[in-house]
Amino acid sequence: MFELSQALVKHERPPQRSALAKAFSAFVMDRHVRQSLSVEDFQIGLLLMTLRYLRGTRTDEDELGLSTEDMVNAMDLLKASKSKEPEELVNHVALARLLHEEVNRVGEMAGEYKDMALNSFMKILALKRRPEEARQLLEKYWNEGLYVIEPSQWKNILVGFAIVGDQEQMVNTIDAMERKGMPFNSQVHQAVMTYYAKSSNDVEMTKKWYDFGRARGVEPTRKTDLAVLRLCIYNNELAWGEPILRSLLDDKLRKTKDDTKVSWKLILQWAAAKGKRFEEIDRLLNVLVEKAQDDGRDLRPDIDMINPLIRLAASKNDAYAAERYLALALKRGLQPDDKTRLMQFEYRIHSGDLDGAKAAYDELRDQEYDISDRPALLDRLLVALCHQKPIRHDVITELIENLSEHNIRLGPDAVAALTLVHLQRGELHELVDLINTHVYRFSPKQRALTRDVLVEYCLDRSILTIKVWDAYNILRKTFPELDLDTRAKIMTEFFDRSRSDMATHVFNHIRQLDMPNMRPTNDTYVLCFEGIGKAADHESLAMVYNLLKLDNTVEPDTKLYNSLMLAYLGCGNPQQSLMFWDDITHSREGPTYNSIQIVLRACESAMFGERHARDIWSRLKRFEIRVTREIYAAYVGALAGRGLFDECVVLVNNAEKEAGYTPDVLLLGTFHNALSFSKQEGMVKWAEKAYPKVWEEVKKLSKRKKQFGGHTIYNINRDISA
Repeated sequence: MFELSQALVKHERPPQRSALAKAFSAFVMDRHVRQSLSVEDFQIGLLLMTLRYLRGTRTDEDELGLSTEDMVNAMDLLKASKSKEPEELVNHVALARLLHEEVNRVGEMAGEYKDMALNSFMKILALKRRPEEARQLLEKYWNEGLYVIEPSQWKNILVGFAIVGDQEQMVNTIDAMERKGMPFNSQVHQAVMTYYAKSSNDVEMTKKWYDFGRARGVEPTRKTDLAVLRLCIYNNELAWGEPILRSLLDDKLRKTKDDTKVSWKLILQWAAAKGKRFEEIDRLLNVLVEKAQDDGRDLRPDIDMINPLIRLAASKNDAYAAERYLALALKRGLQPDDKTRLMQFEYRIHSGDLDGAKAAYDELRDQEYDISDRPALLDRLLVALCHQKPIRHDVITELIENLSEHNIRLGPDAVAALTLVHLQRGELHELVDLINTHVYRFSPKQRALTRDVLVEYCLDRSILTIKVWDAYNILRKTFPELDLDTRAKIMTEFFDRSRSDMATHVFNHIRQLDMPNMRPTNDTYVLCFEGIGKAADHESLAMVYNLLKLDNTVEPDTKLYNSLMLAYLGCGNPQQSLMFWDDITHSREGPTYNSIQIVLRACESAMFGERHARDIWSRLKRFEIRVTREIYAAYVGALAGRGLFDECVVLVNNAEKEAGYTPDVLLLGTFHNALSFSKQEGMVKWAEKAYPKVWEEVKKLSKRKKQFGGHTIYNINRDISA
């Protein structure tokens, strides 16, 4: 299915329809059998794309390549998906709609699958933010006889309207179901209350709908009251929940031994939420035991009564309190169970106690607890260990080996963290194995976590260039979706590291990509030519320029010609730069200020450059184009480079009159640097007399050898971009 997505993007031949149908069926069956495996949103997108392709390319009206069971199982996956993002749910609903249509096309041959498909479709609509459409279907087919409709659909629709926050439609739905002979009873009320109290943790709506049920004469179920009281405990709504607690303890939790245990847990949590000290909780337990004995029941506390206290402390990020409750359990001879260790594992990670978290994890292993269904916790431990300073590689290695033995897959956060660890240790083979083992099954957003680690590493100037090159090659091979802008940044990074050979390799890799949105643009060529010019890399310039001439997707513009002028100028070929100036002047776009500045720079060293410079200057004057400080200095430099000392002196002296600028460091420095060695001494004497203060500022600058000529010049910032 992924190959199909790539083929459609690249306009290539897609896989055979039979192979796609087989892949669809195998994926659905795998997830259906192994229900612990979640389905990512991007995988839903692949299923939708594949089904659309199969529908759109079939020739036999009755042949799709998928069984009715496959399609119903696919709808089960959609129902189990935990995705909540509205933009992602669009694909969920679209896939469910197509699957329902295909099952309906089979007609009576679908048998019981026909009813299953409709009920699944309505549930998906209701819980994936389409409750109005789900209600329309339910009202249409209710009591019609064509389908066997599950009564629970009314609860799903009510919860669906709760999800989208439409209180009015919730009331309308209750009215509609009562008209259809379905009462708003305690079970329906429980579904709404469970959503508000547990799923959304919404105190205001929980109160409102609890009172709504009472106003309608609905008696809350025990599950409803327990969910509401848990909300009160965790949100400090004890005053409002007090009457509910008393009612529950007096009426609904007085029948069995299990009821008594539930009531004890509630009483203990309520006391903890009120801020009772650990000693008081301990005494309260003694009171509860004594009362049970007085009632003729031999009931003792167990670890299941202490676990909720630990969970409550952990929810408040209070690891100290959680450990005190655990100590209270041990004091009473209560041994921690799997739930205790899991909570201990989690809150110790959150509090930064990684040694303690590892100890809790080892305890779970010793108890042979299957922790494979808690991948998020394992990921958090790995991520925390990877970010620990100093990094304890032996602990990380031991943990990874154990996870591998139990076939536990790493999550995107853990893979990203381990990627950085492998990079820092130079473990490239291990890094490639890690990425190839895990990243292929991640969604685009999840893949981006590891990809961004590699990108950030490549752009870190403190890393050795050879290590960056190795990381880049892993990046480009394992993440073909790497966008053009990021590739261009990496190319520029190599130019900035004075490795134009590596930078042009990056450019070649971009050129070799066969996706239209990844092809080099004008801006990509501009960055490349600018880098080549700064590196004075003749060989790379010839190669990239030839590629440009063969590239029919790029239409050169002024900015691109500017970069070519800079490239050839940097490589010591000013004559070729002037040829691109001719292309600019004959183009519809024409030159920019940067174009003028670059061409005047080329005139400094070009044969007969003064002729071109004077021609350009006369045009500027004739068309009354504003002359910037940089262009004025570049014109002086152009004439100075051709040895016209006296003419340059006149220009400098007339700078304020001609262009409105007083001579400054840029102007005098450019004048000096452009002159040949034999004329620099005379210029210095003149400048010391004519502009002593400015020249003193010039003399403070550092010096370097001129690239072409070898004489000393001042480090004046004359950087210019295309």
